[in-house]
Amino acid sequence: MFPTRILILSDGRPGHYNLSEGIAAAIERFGPARTVRVEVRRGGWSGAALAGLVRARLPARTMLRLVYGHDDARLPPADVIVSAGAETLAANVWLARIRVVPNVFYGSLRLFDPYDFTLVLTSYARNARLPNHVLALKPSRLDPERTAPLPASKSGAPLTLGLLLGGDAGETIYAQADWAALLALPGAMQQREGTRWLVANSRRTPEQVSDAVARLTAEPGSPISRFLDVRTAGAGTLAQVLADCGGVVCTADSSSMISECVWARLPTLAVAPAAFRVTDNERSYREWLTQRGWCRNVPIAGLSPEEVATALAAVTPMTENPQVALAQLLGTRLRLPNTRSADMASDLRATK
Repeated sequence: MFPTRILILSDGRPGHYNLSEGIAAAIERFGPARTVRVEVRRGGWSGAALAGLVRARLPARTMLRLVYGHDDARLPPADVIVSAGAETLAANVWLARIRVVPNVFYGSLRLFDPYDFTLVLTSYARNARLPNHVLALKPSRLDPERTAPLPASKSGAPLTLGLLLGGDAGETIYAQADWAALLALPGAMQQREGTRWLVANSRRTPEQVSDAVARLTAEPGSPISRFLDVRTAGAGTLAQVLADCGGVVCTADSSSMISECVWARLPTLAVAPAAFRVTDNERSYREWLTQRGWCRNVPIAGLSPEEVATALAAVTPMTENPQVALAQLLGTRLRLPNTRSADMASDLRATK
């Protein structure tokens, strides 16, 4: 059996290529696979201009070289093209046309034609009605299978919790009082529940907040047993925190962080500042997650250990492995050499 050759086109943004890596991981469950990532940048070309060029069906090899500076002959071989992020859209279509292989995109197509994609995974319900679109949880490379349950505190809440810190995004703005409340939470819950905390920040987290977490972690008897600081650890390390948590408190600015917690099948609490605003599409995605009971939303103002414990207990994490569910979908839609139909999905490997 030859390995399935997966080519990820990346714009260099971790939030985007992590989605693509999640799709690749689902394909890898079927058997031997080789995943290669190539960066593509559209330079000064606008999305609208590239959508028009793609629809005009100009020679794909010429356009790929003109816009992205890539010679098809020098790119790795591929059985499937995967990408996320608007900057990769045209390259995804052109390379799939050149190689005559299926292609997958995660996100919104903007002005691009859905018939130019084998499958489009979307977070937004209103887009799921479009051709070749499927509503889906944001993918992750994390395999959420656990070998043993994690211990609980005296009230039944998870004994080890994760605290994921984002930062200002669009019209979602954190005041100093919000950060103070979040930084006080680990100590308060340790005192009440004996909870130990694993904390991770992001590139959006203010420098002074990250510094405060580092100082708190270094204190004797600190409630924080591990601080995964993105400034030194780099991107793509969130799985190291989620693997050791029984539940997560996550700032509400990042649907990607929330989704990864849900994907890990962890009780997830999204905590929002008073200045919390998201788009209608984003709101519909959050509602989709909460309606299924996979997470809860609470304001940071007045957040207490009792409220955290109660809210986490009200969450019902998904029972199925989302990576397996995604693999079933991809196996049905893509018909790759090493994939099998959905009625044989029970034969998917339990672990990679």
